Amino acid sequence: MMTHYRYEITPRAAELGGGWRLMLIEDDLEVGGGVFPADAHADPHAGMAWFNALREKERAYWLQQAESARAVDASAAYLSAEAFQDAQDRADEWLAAYNDEE
Repeated sequence: MMTHYRYEITPRAAELGGGWRLMLIEDDLEVGGGVFPADAHADPHAGMAWFNALREKERAYWLQQAESARAVDASAAYLSAEAFQDAQDRADEWLAAYNDEE
């Protein structure tokens, strides 16, 4: 019987730090994973420094992603996107390791 590997990435509640939860699943059993927080309010000064360092076009992009005119919301959108990409990268590495074994 062939083992089935998959993963799920689900959002985390803001009160837990936001971001994403990764579950690595072998057949139907969770065998690992992790959390990838994205809390722009944890260090608002870092978010402002990030926003101020952007070029105008990048600022506009992240404000659009946030559907807001506030820098903290743009920073939150960026952190969430980065956290999701980190979770995705981790899942892809995990899947690749098992694909290499087969």
